[in-house]
Amino acid sequence: MIPAMYAALSGMTGFTKKVEVTANNIANVNTDGFKGSRTEFVEVPSGGILPVIQQDDANGPAVLRDSVSGPVQIALSNVDAGQEAVNLIVAQRGFEANLETLRTAEGMLGSVLDIRK
Repeated sequence: MIPAMYAALSGMTGFTKKVEVTANNIANVNTDGFKGSRTEFVEVPSGGILPVIQQDDANGPAVLRDSVSGPVQIALSNVDAGQEAVNLIVAQRGFEANLETLRTAEGMLGSVLDIRK
């Protein structure tokens, strides 16, 4: 039961990091030249996951902007707000699933301790 609790806590920590990265991407969706990041999960041999943050090096769409010296080509952010909304939903559901796993493991541990009395 303890490994299940560790795995669930690890998952909750990972999905919390995913929400942080997604929030940063959403906050910078209108920042010219911003390159978004994504969170990938790597399995840890002892159980659980490790969140790994990787920057997306793809360029955003290019637009022309007026400047004092004439039109200048500027790259916009490469963040897709729709995809970021989906990432938030996935993170929420993953967090909820790991929380339920933690509650179940806690209940099982309580039952085992009650039997031992």
